Amino acid sequence: MSRRKRREDSTPQPAAEPRPAPRPDAGPSLLVQVGILAAVVAVVTLIAELAGAANLGVSLSIGTIAFAIVLMYFILNS
Repeated sequence: MSRRKRREDSTPQPAAEPRPAPRPDAGPSLLVQVGILAAVVAVVTLIAELAGAANLGVSLSIGTIAFAIVLMYFILNS
């Protein structure tokens, strides 16, 4: 007996359950959150540099702190 014949004889499988609708308060998607985090680092680093940080390392450190703050916001509000 062929495999095709056996499949036709078997009882039909129940349909898969539909995906639940996304929650209205789910917030931005992961891709949007990553974009926001990258923009925060870039903008805060630029502001720190323009504000007169001693060097680029200090500016990037301030940008990293801003990144951590926004990341914690996203984690706590998910």
